[in-house]
Amino acid sequence: MTVLLEHRAKELLRRYGIPATEARLARTADEAAALARAAGGSVAMKIAAPGIVHKAAAGGVRLNVEAVDAEAAFGEIVDAAGAEDVEGVVVEPMAAPGHEAVVGAVRDPVFGPVVMCGVGGTGVEEAANVAFRLAPLGAADLRYLAQAAAYPDGADALTAILSAVGGPEGLLFKENIAELDINPVILSGCAAVVVDAHIVLSEDEPAEPSAFGCLDPAARKTLQKDIHESLRPIFHPAGIVVVGASAQPGKLGFRIVQNLVDFGYAGTLYPVHPKAESIYGCKAFPSVGDLPETVDRAIVAIGARGVPEALRQCAAKGVRVAQILTAGFAEWDDEGAKLENAIGDVAEATGMRIVGPNTIGAYCGAAKITMSTPRHAPESAGGITFISQSGTYAWDMIHRAKVLGLPLGKSLSCGNCADVTPTDYLLYAAEDPDTDILAMYLETDRDAGRFFRLAREIEKPLVLFKGGRSAAGMRAATSHTGALAADGNLWLAAARQAGAVVVDSMDELLDVLLAHAAFGRADGRRLALFGSGGGVSVVSADVAEANGMTFADFGGETRRRLAKFGVPGTSVDNPIDIPVWGLKRDGTFIFHEIVELLAADAGVDSIIAYVEMNSIFEFSDNVASGQAEMEAIVRSLLRADTAGIALSAVLRTAGDKAQDDILRVARPRLLENGIAVYPTTARAIRAHARMAPSQVHP
Repeated sequence: MTVLLEHRAKELLRRYGIPATEARLARTADEAAALARAAGGSVAMKIAAPGIVHKAAAGGVRLNVEAVDAEAAFGEIVDAAGAEDVEGVVVEPMAAPGHEAVVGAVRDPVFGPVVMCGVGGTGVEEAANVAFRLAPLGAADLRYLAQAAAYPDGADALTAILSAVGGPEGLLFKENIAELDINPVILSGCAAVVVDAHIVLSEDEPAEPSAFGCLDPAARKTLQKDIHESLRPIFHPAGIVVVGASAQPGKLGFRIVQNLVDFGYAGTLYPVHPKAESIYGCKAFPSVGDLPETVDRAIVAIGARGVPEALRQCAAKGVRVAQILTAGFAEWDDEGAKLENAIGDVAEATGMRIVGPNTIGAYCGAAKITMSTPRHAPESAGGITFISQSGTYAWDMIHRAKVLGLPLGKSLSCGNCADVTPTDYLLYAAEDPDTDILAMYLETDRDAGRFFRLAREIEKPLVLFKGGRSAAGMRAATSHTGALAADGNLWLAAARQAGAVVVDSMDELLDVLLAHAAFGRADGRRLALFGSGGGVSVVSADVAEANGMTFADFGGETRRRLAKFGVPGTSVDNPIDIPVWGLKRDGTFIFHEIVELLAADAGVDSIIAYVEMNSIFEFSDNVASGQAEMEAIVRSLLRADTAGIALSAVLRTAGDKAQDDILRVARPRLLENGIAVYPTTARAIRAHARMAPSQVHP
């Protein structure tokens, strides 16, 4: 690494058209005085030492120094700094005051070239009023970053600097930049000038965009097709060999075979067992080499030490994809890490793709393969593909999708990703005709830069649930940019730049998938909520505000038509609070009429209908009549014309069996009619917020 002293850093910036103050290096006090006189006015004097990044904190900065005082200031600065590598003092004319911004860049080992912008000054790390974008920067990225500096008048000048740093022809892709800080950039009126600059050069070559996933459309399409073809046997295998099959019921190696047979897998299935003649009706073979034909997929469930050799045998037999269920690799200890490296070596040497290790299997409804007991598995081809580095979540998705009525087509436990990476799964899903929505639970970040740059170009919705977010980014850095990039905000910034929806829990992930399956994206953030319960309305207002949603102002016609529902104790303002008996006409519920009335209002982007089931049962003579009332409400909602509007229903239960059963049965029925169902208004509002356009430019 080479640190450029400030005067050299500014020379480099000016070569790329970035305006900067004229800095000169004085190696002696006499030279400092001469440079101050030549400046023709007061000057700034700063220590020049490769080991000192934060000059002011080191006592190495003097501002508004007159020429007569420059010689003394030189001595004070050098003495205060006390560094062994001092090369002198930089002298430059004082810049006129203005708004301070910061522009930074770093070549992150995980995310690749990254650009930062925001409010600058000496306290930039403490304030953290900054935004990040992966480079190269497009027009939308430039606008977004310039907004973070909070000085609209200087946006054009700041955008030009950002483009010179992180645009396709910028510094990051023409020079071997490791870290860069331009802080502050003084913005005054429509002009900008760099007052201080810190640049660290690496010994690596300049960043090559294609290495970080920046491909032209034709190259990206070719890559997607190649990845899709190579990974297709994960979900659509013509034959499966189970290495580690067991003849003992209840064992994992037995369950694997049993689940596939019971679910109706129609391909060839070959258990491998050293002694058994058959397992669960399938002829067994003593080794992979003894199989009578080539199979394209393997499931490996043997001890960790035997896995590399088993993989080599699979590759020799023509297996295209092997999934390793075995744990005890890099997640366990150093010896396991060596075994995991050996897995990667097998993949590289043979071309066989390897899923895992440390997985629990795969599910594909269309191909009738499952990691779960068949009674828990959905059976539709579905449109949702879920990739999870947690086996628990991969399993959970299958069970809960069936309960919720979600159109889950595929769920994969991908484990440690020794070979096939999250980026590979992203590209597979982009090309997969059966995938409408891709959801992922991710923990590791080592391919994040390429992942997110490619994700920007994929049109299918992407929902991300991230574990270990704080582990992203650099561990240590010499610049403000590098330090700020290390706190996990970089992962969020990259995900949002890619247009992904980011969630914080499995419940929220499922809520978003319900919204996607029901109505897709909402047109805006203006919400209408109606139902019974003033307290619910008050709390919902708090949740809406916290999630950037607003309650719509109804038009005159909507208000006029709602007024007929107004009785003492009700409110027809938004949120609408009407007793459940007020939502009946001639003994028939009219939820559908309210929905259609609100949907016709041009100021409404999405609607949530709220039903407190307990109140329905409280005003019913018995459980059966309560159930009948709830059925009538569900039927009324099903009558609503939901075309063109995002609609959810909140069916809140008291937790007893009768009410929970109603919710369980109603959910898939309503979902089929374009209505997502949630247990609370808070979860419904958060899901609608995730489906609405961003409040700031992406």
